[in-house]
Amino acid sequence: MSLRLAGSLPPQEKLTQILVFVPTKVRRRGELLSAKRVQPVDIWILNLAKFDTDSTPQEIDKHMLQSAVIIQQIAPSLAALDRTKCNTDLYVSTVREEDQGGLSFPPELVAAAAAAKLSIQLSILLMLDDYE
Repeated sequence: MSLRLAGSLPPQEKLTQILVFVPTKVRRRGELLSAKRVQPVDIWILNLAKFDTDSTPQEIDKHMLQSAVIIQQIAPSLAALDRTKCNTDLYVSTVREEDQGGLSFPPELVAAAAAAKLSIQLSILLMLDDYE
C-alpha cells in the first residue's frame, strides 16, 4: 500500500516539508528511465504498508490502521494540493491465489483517504495454480 502523487508537483524539498514524510521514491518529469523511456510526469511515492499472502488478517488490519493514522496526520496538506496539477491516490496492490475472495478496507482507512481527498486505486493480480 502506498501514497502516490503524480503530475506537476512542487520541488521534493517543499513536498517533504508539506507532507512531513520522506518519500520512498521520486521521479521527475523528463528524467531518463531507460535508453528509450522518459518519465512523463513527476511522481512522489510513500510506501505505507506491505503485507502478503502469509500475513494474517490481524496483521493486515494492523498495517491498514497504521496507514490510516499516517494519512490522517497529513490529510489537510494532501487535501490542499491543487488537483488540477496533480493526482493523489492511495494505491493498493494485491496478488490473489484463488478465484474468489477480496480485500476489505477498515472504515478508519476509508475515512482518512476521504479526508485527504485521495482516490483509492486497487490492483489485483490473480495467480491460479493452473495458470501458465
